[in-house]
Amino acid sequence: MVKYKHYDSSYEAEVLKVFTKSFVDYPLFWGVFKDRFKSEKKLRSFYEHLIKGIFKATVRKDDCYIGIEAGKVRVIVIVEKPSDKPVGFWDYAVSGMAGIIARIGLRDTLKYMELSDKTETVVKSIPEPRWHLYFLAVDPKYQKHGIGSGAIQDLVIPLVKANGGDLMTVTTNSEKNVAFYTKNGFTLIKKETLTYKDKTIGNWSFRMDL
Repeated sequence: MVKYKHYDSSYEAEVLKVFTKSFVDYPLFWGVFKDRFKSEKKLRSFYEHLIKGIFKATVRKDDCYIGIEAGKVRVIVIVEKPSDKPVGFWDYAVSGMAGIIARIGLRDTLKYMELSDKTETVVKSIPEPRWHLYFLAVDPKYQKHGIGSGAIQDLVIPLVKANGGDLMTVTTNSEKNVAFYTKNGFTLIKKETLTYKDKTIGNWSFRMDL
């Protein structure tokens, strides 16, 4: 059985490992940069710095929970409350993004951050107070075992309801996640295509009324 608790830094190494592996093929984090590096080793090093910086920046502002089974972290959930302030450039700057800027340049880093912001344009246009499922990361070895669904049904939905929330949103850039979120009670509100230089990625925005 998976047991949930607030994330704390004592789990950082394990959480970063799971978080990085779970998003290894995610278009927003991997796909737009895969042609920028001459070797797989350099690309993977860049990717690991990027995803770790994103995680550290996000947990500066938003609540993070971990699901533990058999003493190991199986799932990571980051949720943004309606009252949370947006993750900004300073949060990224102090979370390891300086190395990213050094590798791809400030201009392309800012373009990438702009692309990341665009993934949430649709859900941010919703006028009602909303909770946002920022990240749901499941250890790849335990995906398709119901752990992701369990995190939504047993942790996220009860958390939102217990705090008086009645609307939750989520976005994804991976088409294979569309069926997963639909199965778990989300309604697709818009499918779109976003661009980063010569790359395009899909973007799906969902809402769940509780």
